[in-house]
Amino acid sequence: MRLKSHVERRSAGARYRHGRLTPNLTESRTDLFHGLFVWQRAGSEPGRLARHSNAPNAVPDPATGRLLKVASTEISDRAVCPACTQLGAGGYVSFESDLRLAFACPSCRTLVWIAGA
Repeated sequence: MRLKSHVERRSAGARYRHGRLTPNLTESRTDLFHGLFVWQRAGSEPGRLARHSNAPNAVPDPATGRLLKVASTEISDRAVCPACTQLGAGGYVSFESDLRLAFACPSCRTLVWIAGA
């Protein structure tokens, strides 16, 4: 039996880890965080965020449903989620004419609203 090369193993949709061939399971969701970020996870690794290329320019206020215009989105490598207190990467959203921020947590997969100053 011939052992597959590294390139052949990757193209077969699997990873070779610790002497075993394991499937390369990748999840990707755009329905979380009102479409502002893409949540991605490869295998058993923790989830990560990426900016969505077709992100909306407004999201609904969780209390009133009124659309809030997004001023900026930023991904941080080191952050603590206000809801689950998990340390890791996350995304911040700021809004025009609103002092609140929202934090997109890849661990609890929710958009957490933070009161403004």
